[in-house]
Amino acid sequence: MIIAPLGSGSAGNSYYFESDGTSILVDAGLGPRETRKRLEKVGRDIEQVRAIVITHEHYDHIRGAARLAAKYGMPIYLTRGTLEASSIDRAETNVVVFENNTTFAIGELNVHSKRTIHDAADPACFVIEARDGTRVGLASDLGFVDDTVLNHLRGCDGLFFESNHDLDMLRLGSYPWSLKRRIMSRFGHLSNDDSMFAVQRMIGAELKTLCLIHLSQKNNTESIVRDMAAKLLARTGVQLELSIAKQFEPTGVFEIARRRSVPRVAPVARHAQMALF
Repeated sequence: MIIAPLGSGSAGNSYYFESDGTSILVDAGLGPRETRKRLEKVGRDIEQVRAIVITHEHYDHIRGAARLAAKYGMPIYLTRGTLEASSIDRAETNVVVFENNTTFAIGELNVHSKRTIHDAADPACFVIEARDGTRVGLASDLGFVDDTVLNHLRGCDGLFFESNHDLDMLRLGSYPWSLKRRIMSRFGHLSNDDSMFAVQRMIGAELKTLCLIHLSQKNNTESIVRDMAAKLLARTGVQLELSIAKQFEPTGVFEIARRRSVPRVAPVARHAQMALF
């Protein structure tokens, strides 16, 4: 499976997934022109993208979705709560509604969704599974990581996981206290400390790639996150590819494969409960 973070942070989030001829975007926080430009930088063609899957309705994750869908004829997959909380016009946009905590297929990819805790209507994290059983988890905008999310993301070959802010930088920074309180709350974003604690609980024998995402531009630095993650890996004795997602340019291309082929279980239609508008 090929994964390319196109942008990660409050300026816009978008992640490209590709396997067995199926390409999708998870989140569309960049406009059509910028999305196309960043895909070209990693050697990909936006015309080949089959669908957009949305984590939640916040602007930095959904801003370009409707325009991308209209321009390139791709459907937007999202929960009903996310759709209703967004400004997407369902009469003008090809929208596919899925129920959270279910699995659905887009071409050769299975998308396993799990509800997360964040100040959004019905936010989700995803495990994207390829035909050969390769599994890549993506979880952003997490106020708190409960056991259901931890269990959902365990056993992945690649993990793209939020490490949003350094607590001291946030507390001493220029944000108004109301915003600081929101970020630090159970429905806000993960601190570096909470992120590392969660990652430690999710590391398994399968994990080969860890990319930490959605770093705050004002309340975090790549060097802080990389140092904390490196110390965690050294302490646990785990060897894997470590990366930090960039906000204003593509991070690069990750090629992730399963150590051994695992038969994939097809999604059960009666659980998906999709509606096409």
